[in-house]
Amino acid sequence: MKKKLSLRLRAYYLLIVFAILLFSCGSATAVFLLLDYYGVSSTALNWVVALLVLSLLCVGLFSLFVGRRISAPMITLSEASREIAKGNYNITVSDPSKLEEVKTTFRNFNAMAQTLNSIAAIGNDFVANVSHEFKTPLTAIDGYATLLQEASLPEEERLEYLDKILYNTRRLSDLVGNILILSKIENQSIADQCSEFRLDEQIRQALVNLEPLWSAKNISFNVRLDSVSYRGCESLLLHAWMNIIGNAVKFSEEGQEIDIRLLRQTECVVITVKDRGCGMSPAVQERIFEKFFQGDPSRKSLGNGLGLPLAKRIVEIEDGLIEVDSAPNAGATFRIILPTK
Repeated sequence: MKKKLSLRLRAYYLLIVFAILLFSCGSATAVFLLLDYYGVSSTALNWVVALLVLSLLCVGLFSLFVGRRISAPMITLSEASREIAKGNYNITVSDPSKLEEVKTTFRNFNAMAQTLNSIAAIGNDFVANVSHEFKTPLTAIDGYATLLQEASLPEEERLEYLDKILYNTRRLSDLVGNILILSKIENQSIADQCSEFRLDEQIRQALVNLEPLWSAKNISFNVRLDSVSYRGCESLLLHAWMNIIGNAVKFSEEGQEIDIRLLRQTECVVITVKDRGCGMSPAVQERIFEKFFQGDPSRKSLGNGLGLPLAKRIVEIEDGLIEVDSAPNAGATFRIILPTK
């Protein structure tokens, strides 16, 4: 394709040069006839013809040079675009052209390719992680279901295997639910889903929904909530509070206390959730909002690594900010700042 394109452009160049030659020859003939009509000497006529021929050559060469300077970057860009269409996003283009328009076009193309490459890498990692997260509970369910087929299995073991199957089924259900919410966030507009609601009552509702988790560990709460009316996506924000508070419960030890605050300020509301659990190292804090990352391998079975990334994305959709302050063996404090609308 590249050769055909180059040959075509060369044909255009030759056509332009031929047109210039034809026009110049016609002009030279007309000038020559006029000079001859007025009796100009042959020496002067020869000089005129020589100058016309030289001018003709200069114009032709200049046209060819300008045409190549303009078309060469377009050829490069065309070939790079063809690679992008094939799915090769790891590509950059460069050109020594001094034209600012050409430089800007190439910079924009490289930025587009880099963004597409990043999106493709994230998508591939996401698919790989999702496949792994699905495979683990499915393998467990398959294994325990196979054991249940044993006719002589004691009743105690049978009940234990059923509990394992139910546990892994819930893990799958939570994983699918979080993935569906992420898909909804990324692919649908939520502007028309905003409504006015009581933010303090919503946080209380999240605590009630999480009651089986914190009551099993005898967790207590120190809750102080200002009365706040907030306009936003109610269903998504409920998921955010459940994930953040659920994370605090997950990393709290038996009988510990969790502080929850909702403070109304002039231009924003501030929500803090503070636990007294194992805390996090700086390295873990940098990655806790990555999809499927779990900083504590000993608690890997308690989640799927999507809760905090999901909460962060929801807060960002509300034009808010989420921060974390933690240290090993010193608990963790999550601070969410939402602008009032």
